[in-house]
Amino acid sequence: MRNAWMLLPLALGLSACVPSQSARPDPYAALSGTYSGSASLGPFPAPYELLLNVSGRTGRADGVLTRLSNRNIYTATGTFRPYDSRGGTIDLTLTQGRSTAGTISARLQGGTLDGNLRTKLLLFTLKLKKAEASAPAGAQVTTTPTTTPTGETSVPVYVIPTPVTPPKP
Repeated sequence: MRNAWMLLPLALGLSACVPSQSARPDPYAALSGTYSGSASLGPFPAPYELLLNVSGRTGRADGVLTRLSNRNIYTATGTFRPYDSRGGTIDLTLTQGRSTAGTISARLQGGTLDGNLRTKLLLFTLKLKKAEASAPAGAQVTTTPTTTPTGETSVPVYVIPTPVTPPKP
């Protein structure tokens, strides 16, 4: 017991050296989400959906692009460059399996993603809109009050109930 008290100043000194994480939320996290729309080559649109995650702190963007007409799925990784408090640009490289399938260069702002989808042969005009968040099937939606720098006061939280099996006696 006597030795434990002698270690207390050492433990307090070491705890001061541990870096703390910032409590400020990423203001660009609101740009992350599901975007739906089309990529057009002239008058011929093709439906697409992009699940996008952006980080203003790290400058990274990633996600999954799905062409809805044939269910082709592409992995997207690249950069995010903010240009004001509510928007920025993304440059993504699309891969399918081990091969590069194309690129996306677009501007994100106001719930829209406008830019270009370039494949190996063609250049498409990409126009996507952010879908409203919806709860997964069977989930209960609760709202947890929070305060962010942008003045938002609540964040939806999805709770998916999981069945619990009691242990056998």
